[in-house]
Amino acid sequence: MIAGFARLQNAENEMVPRLIEAAGVDWLVECAPAASPSPAIRAPRHRMLRDGDEWVWPCRLPADLLPFASESLPAVVLRHLFWLETGSSLLAETIRCLKPGGLLVSISANPWHRCSWQELGRDTFHLPAWPRFLLQHARHQLLLQYPARQQWRGFIPGVAPLLIVVARKPPRAASVMRLPMRQALGSPGRAVPTSCRAA
Repeated sequence: MIAGFARLQNAENEMVPRLIEAAGVDWLVECAPAASPSPAIRAPRHRMLRDGDEWVWPCRLPADLLPFASESLPAVVLRHLFWLETGSSLLAETIRCLKPGGLLVSISANPWHRCSWQELGRDTFHLPAWPRFLLQHARHQLLLQYPARQQWRGFIPGVAPLLIVVARKPPRAASVMRLPMRQALGSPGRAVPTSCRAA
């Protein structure tokens, strides 16, 4: 059932590293199918690999859980996991793990492109089309920053092999504290002597 997505590798190598570099990310977590080759990202990364219904590397967990504390990750790349049933719950789990202002890059094969059919066969029917893929992310009130060119290319069947959404988790609002009014320190009404002379 897990495909290699090898035919999509050139498109990923062309787009994904540029998106990561433009975002200025120090390090990231990449979540992908176990058989999927990784794009040529220069930033240090930690890979989570999934096979079937569970993560198999570097730990074994159910597919809709991530072994990270809430708001602990600066960036996450979700690659080719939206064709599985737990894709939407994994997106919610990923957002839980992102720091406020953290970067999310979601990548899915375009169900209207021939490469998807060559890689996934009948499982291509489970892939989200561009409007649904975008809506999955918009539901979570993310600050969407998808590439402008990708927006219109995703609507035209068969043009783009990949659907990519770049988003940021909304930053946490700054807390405002009321400052208590205090009386001035020292004794009131006393002038401080100075050695300054007027010319």
